[in-house]
Amino acid sequence: MSVPSSKYSEPVEVQEHEVPPPIHGARSPVNSKSSTNRWLAIGGLLLLLLGLGFGWRWWQASQAAGKQGAGAEQPQGIPVKLGTTQKTTVQESSEYVGSLESLQSVIIKPEITGRVSGILVKPGDRVQAGTPLIQLKPDKREAQVAGGLAAVNSARAIRSSAVSQLQATQADRIAKQAEVDLQNQNYRRIAALVKEGALAKQQLDIVGRDRFKAISELRAIDQRIQSAKASIAESESGLQQAQANVDLNTAQLQDATMKAPFAGIVGDIPVRLGQIVEVKDTLTTVTQNESLDLNLSIPLEKSYDLRTGLPVELTDGKGAILSRGKISFVSPQSDSRSQSVLVKATFDNSAGKLRDGQFARARVVWRSLPGILVPSSAISRLGGENFVFVAQPPDDTCKEILSKAAQAGPPGAPKGNPPALVARQRLVKLGSIQGNSYNVLTGLKPNEQIVVSGILNLSECSAIAEAK
Repeated sequence: MSVPSSKYSEPVEVQEHEVPPPIHGARSPVNSKSSTNRWLAIGGLLLLLLGLGFGWRWWQASQAAGKQGAGAEQPQGIPVKLGTTQKTTVQESSEYVGSLESLQSVIIKPEITGRVSGILVKPGDRVQAGTPLIQLKPDKREAQVAGGLAAVNSARAIRSSAVSQLQATQADRIAKQAEVDLQNQNYRRIAALVKEGALAKQQLDIVGRDRFKAISELRAIDQRIQSAKASIAESESGLQQAQANVDLNTAQLQDATMKAPFAGIVGDIPVRLGQIVEVKDTLTTVTQNESLDLNLSIPLEKSYDLRTGLPVELTDGKGAILSRGKISFVSPQSDSRSQSVLVKATFDNSAGKLRDGQFARARVVWRSLPGILVPSSAISRLGGENFVFVAQPPDDTCKEILSKAAQAGPPGAPKGNPPALVARQRLVKLGSIQGNSYNVLTGLKPNEQIVVSGILNLSECSAIAEAK
């Protein structure tokens, strides 16, 4: 194909080329551009994440460097709690379990059979000595007392009559005695005259008859006196018998009212109104709890240390002291079965915290000596030995250990200047335990600082700092 020429151009030959047909599956220009943008976005995101990661590592490194620099100036120590040893009184004691009993406790039982007609108190009431507690029906007893009083009055009347008869008879005897005396005088006078012949013997017989009659009447009066005296004695016996019956009935009437024998607290009342009770039945109890005795069984091997006046402490399950008392009785005999000695300790119970029959834990204090107590949390055990960590400034040995640890560079090892305090492990000998503390026999002195908590993380010459 030719194009017309012009004066400004030379003729150009245009060649025709065939356009190749489209290849199946080839990407179009638009799809290729979209894929390229996607890969660019993913790459950019990866670069951003890498940048953030490196930035985080750089920040951590800078913070660690700052802390390391601060640590070089002031070393960090393991936080612990410190305490100061002090000289105190250490008790050598033993713990036992015993039962409390009231010094005054009684079971109220009826002394007669009867029906309950009145319950005058309530369980738990505080009563004084002589306070009526329970009343039994007294009707029959009152009738018996009234009959007894009537018998007493009758016996008194009989005795009064007998006494009156005796007095009257004694008055008659006085008159008859005068008559006998007169007849005796007449007889003697007439007898003298008859002997002289002045009177006939017949006159003497008459006087003698009168004299004998007077004497006989006097003897009869004496017999009446003896009979009156016997009547009086009999009436006295009857009066005493009647009075005894009255006293018995009165006592039985009083037995119908149960009274408190001493001041105390009323216990349970198992009987009810209208119930018939016998002498074997329990009506109630009265207990005085203001002072209690603790019965303890002490092994024979400790009996040589027993004496009255030893301190005894009652404790609860946590070891807190409930009451303090003293040993008041040591049995002179031992129990052959348990091989123990019975001991009683008396405790004041004015506050009413203790009860009769209560089991209680007691601590017998054998002796008190000066010593040092440390908490059980401060004791570490290694190879069967007991140790305590003492807080003190580092010596040359600890400085060398800390320097080697800093050079080795384990995590958390102090670097730079030595710490103010280190923990030194010290061997101690322990005695008895008192509460939550041990008695240190050897190894510690007063006014030493020790680690009382946080010892699990410590070793010899560990840097420590007191926890705030």
